[in-house]
Amino acid sequence: MRFAHFQFDPETDRLGEGPLSEVYRAEDTQLGRVVALKILRAHAEIDPQADTRFQREAQHASSFTHKNITTIYEYGEFERTPYIAMEYLAGRTLDKIIKERLLGYEECLRIACQLSDALAMVHDHHLIHRDLKPGNVLLQDDGLLKLLDFGIARARDEAGITQHGMLVGTVLYMSPEQVRGEELDPRSDIFSLGALLYHVMTGALPFPGESFPEVCMAILEGRMRRPSEVRQGFPGPLEEFLLKCLQASPGDRFADARTAAGFLATVADRLTGTNSNRPATLRGILVLPEVACGGPLAKMCHVMAGGLRKDLVAELTRNKGLTIHSKELSELALDAAYDYVVRLDLSVVGRHGTLAVQVDFFENGKKVRSTEDIIEQEEEDEWALQEDLVRATMRMLRKRLSEARVQATAHLGGGRDIEKALALVDRALITLRKGRSKQIASALFLCRAALDLDRYCAAAYAAMAEALVRKFLLWDGDPTFLEEAREAAGKALALEPECAPAHTSLGLLNHLSGHHEDAAREYRLAKQLDAEEWMAYRLLGAIYAREGNFKGAAPLLQRAINLEPGHIASYDHLYTVLERLDRREEADEWADQGIAAARKHLTSVPDDMDARLHMALLYARLGNENGARRAAEEARQIAPKDAYTAFHVACVYALLGDVLEAIACLKLAQHRGYYMKSEVVRNTDLDVLRGLPEFQQLLVS
Repeated sequence: MRFAHFQFDPETDRLGEGPLSEVYRAEDTQLGRVVALKILRAHAEIDPQADTRFQREAQHASSFTHKNITTIYEYGEFERTPYIAMEYLAGRTLDKIIKERLLGYEECLRIACQLSDALAMVHDHHLIHRDLKPGNVLLQDDGLLKLLDFGIARARDEAGITQHGMLVGTVLYMSPEQVRGEELDPRSDIFSLGALLYHVMTGALPFPGESFPEVCMAILEGRMRRPSEVRQGFPGPLEEFLLKCLQASPGDRFADARTAAGFLATVADRLTGTNSNRPATLRGILVLPEVACGGPLAKMCHVMAGGLRKDLVAELTRNKGLTIHSKELSELALDAAYDYVVRLDLSVVGRHGTLAVQVDFFENGKKVRSTEDIIEQEEEDEWALQEDLVRATMRMLRKRLSEARVQATAHLGGGRDIEKALALVDRALITLRKGRSKQIASALFLCRAALDLDRYCAAAYAAMAEALVRKFLLWDGDPTFLEEAREAAGKALALEPECAPAHTSLGLLNHLSGHHEDAAREYRLAKQLDAEEWMAYRLLGAIYAREGNFKGAAPLLQRAINLEPGHIASYDHLYTVLERLDRREEADEWADQGIAAARKHLTSVPDDMDARLHMALLYARLGNENGARRAAEEARQIAPKDAYTAFHVACVYALLGDVLEAIACLKLAQHRGYYMKSEVVRNTDLDVLRGLPEFQQLLVS
């Protein structure tokens, strides 16, 4: 069928419909792109204001651009029938998703943050959405959320199309004032946001009822159960957010979505622990001479150079182990008691700034090496440009200074047995990834033995970093292990800047510390440096899955399996991802392959606890209770007191619904040193336990 310059099949391309419009997947024949085409129904003339609302939807939705709001391409009429062409989105609306499953708390938090940020943009433009509901929120396969349908949105100072007192919107998520037909402000959207998220997070409606009047009365009377009464283990900070949104009086709610989004960002920090770890402290004496200037804008350059130097001194001074001297080049020869000299050359052309950074490294008063970097930034005003240059320079200096000590002495050489050292590293990694606590200790011993043979073996430092991160997980979350791991990874990269396993280890460190963006960046870099660094693919896939980007996670996990088919955890992660993508048959096939691979692997490596435990989890996910219990019990017999084993057996029993056995295993895992807080907040396998007092006690002990 052809409609204006769009082509579609009215039967197979129908995406949805509402009281006044129909939506189709169509091809824009003029621009050659796929769009979602929304057409006003022919019978909409029974509502004389339908075309006005339709046009207003296009105007409002196209008045701003935001990654979480659907993009409007075009509004027009064809044969007196109005239409809107918007971006075509592949995914499913939240109402369909929450009918099938109860989402994990981390995914709920991610949805809440994206939706509140999108609504903040709406409120920033002085609009009120007025129809927030799960059916108007689409979740794409890559985890990106899109707010849809501005059909009854209106500006705060806009004359109402509906009469005062008329009920407009979806009653299940309406504010009390909207039910009463009163004039609305952004706080009404806040109530609807809370009601929508209450449904998403608990699986239940905040104001249920069997009829339209019953729902309205429940909203007006404020009859609502607390989220923690509906879903076991509901996080306190999230409950606090929802209850504030759902206050009966508008004055007791968040003022607007921008305020709500800020509160949610704080909640995210509290729940995910994103501030739990910081980079290692820089140490030494650093000299920062006057910044040289170049380029045609000499006056502006000199002014910026002075401010840039001052800001850098302030930033560097925050590192307590670093002493800063502001000396000129002519004075340097008079005082040799320094470790680093940082020379800067600034050039400004229009909005573009270029900073050449040379770092000289000294040992016993002699320069042993130098590095040179170019930093380029572009901003609208000079203050923003200066700030960006300072930030980028500090990032570069932290990297250069942290690697200084190892690389400064590497040229001294010494006796080295490179081949034997690398063989020990391979043994260390095989041992390490079997999972048990004692195997981590064995892996660290092998790494140290490798360094005895070759003190400049970057691979040994990288493997040691991974072992220390895993030790953090199994030794009560002692942060000193993370500090040691960062130092070991830094040594690996100082000796070999393109050491992919070192970046993987840094990614894992950031991963367990809650710094997921930093972790993903390290994993991407690792696989770029080495296309066969399978662990980076597996861990990046896990990050994507945790962020809801299941579409991006699937090929990464498949690549990890192709590179290392004996690592069963990859199959387990892939099963969960494919299930979330509704590719259930494919998920079952991969689970069967994972179980077969585990059986084959365990015949030759029976002490690989990681493989045995993930085989048990795959059995549990497939509903094979006998297979899951048998594999879990075999693991417990082999390692009855191992923390890693106890924790994952607990996950198996939780999936099987055996809550008493699961709690007992979790208690054993914690008693034996497993750092419970690192995983239990996010691990959806344990959701069935969250309301139990014994589980809550594990989180605080």
